[in-house]
Amino acid sequence: MIENFGTRLGWFLLGFVVSAGFFSFEVKAQSDADYFWTFSEIRSDTNSDNTLDYFGEEVSITGIANIETGLLHEHYLQAFVQNDSAGMSVFAMEIETPFEVGDSIAATGKIERYNGLAEVHIDSYRVFKTSSPIKVRPLSEVTESPQDYLGMLAEGEGKIIEKGSTFNGKYVRISTEGSSKSMMVYVSNFHSLYDQFDFDVLGVGDRISVKGIITEYNPEFPKERTFKLFLRTPEDLTFRGIPQFYLYLIAAASAMLIIVVVGWVISLKRSVNAKTKTIQANLEQKEVLLREIHHRVKNSLAIVSGLIHLQEGNTESREAKRVLQDTQARIQSVALVHEKLYKTESLSEIKLNTYIKDLVEAIHKTFTDYKEAVELKFEMEEVLLETERVIPCGLLINELVVNAYKHAFNKNKRGELRIRLKQIGDDIVLIVSDNGPGLPSGFDQSDDESLGAILINSFASRLKAGVQVNNREVGGAEYIFKFPSGKTAD
Repeated sequence: MIENFGTRLGWFLLGFVVSAGFFSFEVKAQSDADYFWTFSEIRSDTNSDNTLDYFGEEVSITGIANIETGLLHEHYLQAFVQNDSAGMSVFAMEIETPFEVGDSIAATGKIERYNGLAEVHIDSYRVFKTSSPIKVRPLSEVTESPQDYLGMLAEGEGKIIEKGSTFNGKYVRISTEGSSKSMMVYVSNFHSLYDQFDFDVLGVGDRISVKGIITEYNPEFPKERTFKLFLRTPEDLTFRGIPQFYLYLIAAASAMLIIVVVGWVISLKRSVNAKTKTIQANLEQKEVLLREIHHRVKNSLAIVSGLIHLQEGNTESREAKRVLQDTQARIQSVALVHEKLYKTESLSEIKLNTYIKDLVEAIHKTFTDYKEAVELKFEMEEVLLETERVIPCGLLINELVVNAYKHAFNKNKRGELRIRLKQIGDDIVLIVSDNGPGLPSGFDQSDDESLGAILINSFASRLKAGVQVNNREVGGAEYIFKFPSGKTAD
């Protein structure tokens, strides 16, 4: 009759019975069912003929379960019990009362051998719920003489030196630190959790921690014993560090990622190069077109200037001639900008110093009466200015230079026109001065209502320039303009 006691009191009573059995019945025959056999008695083979001395005898045993039922086989009762010094395999055709690790077991059955493993084929057993502590042996100690620890729990670390499978399971063999021998770590294909033991990720060289039951098994060579460590659950095997399988996966994934990235970069580079070439070709076409536009604008302005010159020749009025000359000079200053643009590499900036020099020299040539009388002097640094700001700057200079020729110079006196240009930080400073009679006393540029003064103020405003007008100490007038070098809104 099978009984299940749920308290520690039952275990205490069992211990008392066991003790009483040892002292009261030790003089009885070993076949007496009230005698609790030791595991070493069950395994005894005094003549070393590989035949158990008490094979087939009815015996009673007791011990602590170191594996729960239903793991090593789903239907059969296949388990191990142990005490502090030894362990034993127990087997029955069915599981009548399930038990867990730490439960105390008292069983009766016959001594048999299964594939080289001595075990008790039990007829009945009792389960005592005690959760007793189980002694676990170090694997390095067990590996040296595993026959002394059959049926007991062992744990330790080792390095995998072999990996394989048999007709009824899978295994790895590990070498343990502190031992000169190796140990097979094994899972039977009858194990209820067989598919959860992922041996595919294990590889030779990996370090693992294992915990399991020491057993023996040798179906092919009965005279040669094979010792194994039976894993109970997947948690009995853990990695120490990163498995080589994962390292290979990481390396393969990294290599694949590198290939993909390199391929993507090459593809992207080709795409960028193709688009760059297309953009460059379009840009070159636009630059050619824009240069052509500037060239045509310059030619158109030259035609307009020529028409004005013809009109000037057919005009008797001195005032009309003066107006036409002024208009012609202004048109020429704009035309010069377009001429510079289609002749230079950059279509967005112009060297202001070169433009001013060419413009002033062109205006000087139009005043034929003053060619010899007026000397041009330039003190200019190289300054780049955006195209849209060069035109108001050129028109400003045009007004200043024309005014100088009209009001500061005469044919009988040596004249001097000085143009200075420099950049101070983010500002450009333009100074136009002459050695003429100077400005009238109390002259104020902002109050001057002449067309020239209005145009000068307008162009200075377009440049966001500050204006300062002085009479020079050595004689003559001086106009100073200071404006930002950066792009400004119109």
